[in-house]
Amino acid sequence: MSTTSLTSRAPGLLTALRDEWDRSYTQLPHHIAGIGDVVCGELTAQIRAAGEDERDRLLHALLVAAHDGDHVAERILLHHMLPKAIHYARTCRALRSISSTGHDSIDAVATAIGAMWQSISTYRLTNAHHVQGNLGLNALNIINGSLDAGSQDLPVDDDYLTQAVHDNGGSHGIEPEWGEDSLHDLVTLLSWAIDTDTLSPDQVRLLARHDLAERDEREAVRDTLAAELGIARGSLTRRVHRIRLKLVEAVQAHVRTHGAW
Repeated sequence: MSTTSLTSRAPGLLTALRDEWDRSYTQLPHHIAGIGDVVCGELTAQIRAAGEDERDRLLHALLVAAHDGDHVAERILLHHMLPKAIHYARTCRALRSISSTGHDSIDAVATAIGAMWQSISTYRLTNAHHVQGNLGLNALNIINGSLDAGSQDLPVDDDYLTQAVHDNGGSHGIEPEWGEDSLHDLVTLLSWAIDTDTLSPDQVRLLARHDLAERDEREAVRDTLAAELGIARGSLTRRVHRIRLKLVEAVQAHVRTHGAW
């Protein structure tokens, strides 16, 4: 289902989907190949509560069933991923730009939902790991590609990420200007890193505190971080460098697998 067709069906798509879920799916018993007999609402709660491996297993089984024509499995997947679609509608630069063309937030939400639906229907079933994070990132690719086919709107400036790998933390490194759009995009990237277990929440917090401090406070912040961790400043720099490198390598691996960011 294309983002264009879904946008044309707005307004009220999000409300309609939620009402339909409550009315027709929450208590619906259904058999899903690879999972068994379930109640749809209970399965979504099980997915939310599951650890990474179990969540991957459940989501991948739903994707296989959806690709085999099980519309209930597809609907469960969409319901599970709706919060991520709503997040993109609120924070993605490409979707926020919709309002400047005479449309409103309902159009942005409909477009984000359509992208998530398309991400589900086109997911590569050979990729059975980090399913939730990859579904979200693929939807973001679809959003950016459909609204601005001439550019790939990377969540973080690629030049900055590339040079950050080689930067030992000195003042010669790139100093990005973190405006509102950049911060939203960085949050998207770091959320993906956590969703896919690329970085732990502690690693994300360390990277954010180290790199996003105000320019005139960075030395003090980094001294504080080193003291909190009980390590020297040089060790802190090397630790953050390894985190950056791990993030860049994960992004590169995703591009090699999916052909786009």
